[in-house]
Amino acid sequence: MSIDSFNFSNSTVSRKPIMGPSNVTIPNGEFNEQAFQVSIVSVMAVVGTVGNSVILGLLLTICRGDTTATPFVISLTVADLVVSLVIDSFHIKGILHPEFFIEHVYVCRTVGSLCVAGCIASLATAAVISINRYLCVCKRALHDAVFTNRGNALIVSVVWVYGALYVIPLWIGYGGVRYDFKTKNCMYDRTNIVFTLIFIIVGHLIPTVAVFAANTKLFLYVRNVKGKVKSPVVRGKLLKDEMKVFKSLGILCVYFVLSWLQYAVIVVSDPADVWPAAAHFLSLVIAHTSSSLNAVLFAATNSNMKKKVKKLCRFTKCSAKHGIKDTTDQMNTFHLRRIHGTGNRPYGVTV
Repeated sequence: MSIDSFNFSNSTVSRKPIMGPSNVTIPNGEFNEQAFQVSIVSVMAVVGTVGNSVILGLLLTICRGDTTATPFVISLTVADLVVSLVIDSFHIKGILHPEFFIEHVYVCRTVGSLCVAGCIASLATAAVISINRYLCVCKRALHDAVFTNRGNALIVSVVWVYGALYVIPLWIGYGGVRYDFKTKNCMYDRTNIVFTLIFIIVGHLIPTVAVFAANTKLFLYVRNVKGKVKSPVVRGKLLKDEMKVFKSLGILCVYFVLSWLQYAVIVVSDPADVWPAAAHFLSLVIAHTSSSLNAVLFAATNSNMKKKVKKLCRFTKCSAKHGIKDTTDQMNTFHLRRIHGTGNRPYGVTV
């Protein structure tokens, strides 16, 4: 593929590539847009790389097997680490030296393809996590039948294959990956309306609906349980547990989807690519903040993970029990058997 094959929009063709800092003279007191953009992306890269590395290490060692959602949280953390370590690093390169990606076409295509596949896989994983938690609390028999060790491995594999399928059209000439002068990153061609709509509607909208539907039904279920309890003490505990439904995995998934939802709105609303570059750049940055903050949100809102991170920082040994599912983080346990009887409702459910 030659440089001439890039399909830049009319609004960006006349824009000259931005050279490195050594070739730019910024008068005193004038806003340095390039330095501002590099600073934002650099902070995202550092926070995301460190945070995701710590959480991934804990999930693979002392936290493995805590819940049936753990494999999916690991998958999401890996995707976030790739975005923070690889995509954000190349984004900085694109801000400082866009001519690099114009000259090295296949590097740009590889980075853009990795970003597309990772984005789709991450959104699908967020939906799976929300469905997992809903079934764990409300449909335990179905949960136990689906989320076995083999089932979890199969679901993770299918999710990543699903993400990779979105890259195939880009490599066979339908759509394409290019350097985008507005976002200053290598990404799919936003001016290709058909691919963009499929990418947004199927890749973004369906997982968004799944996340909100699962978390809403889970919230309503807990409210219903609380309403059947007459004891003020038990009601008070269930009220606290009800609010914790939206912590940990709930907050993680909802924020993740919302950050990408605003990006979808921006892209779909500007099919002619006439909006200011700042709108598209900030939209992409906000979407990528999810990959940097997911680990922070997970560690801050999950009592068990927070405890283990603190112990790790103090260099003390964690005494986690391996191989026992649905017993982690007793602060987030719903005493459902007390209300519903033994049945198929779990006595202790981690959310």
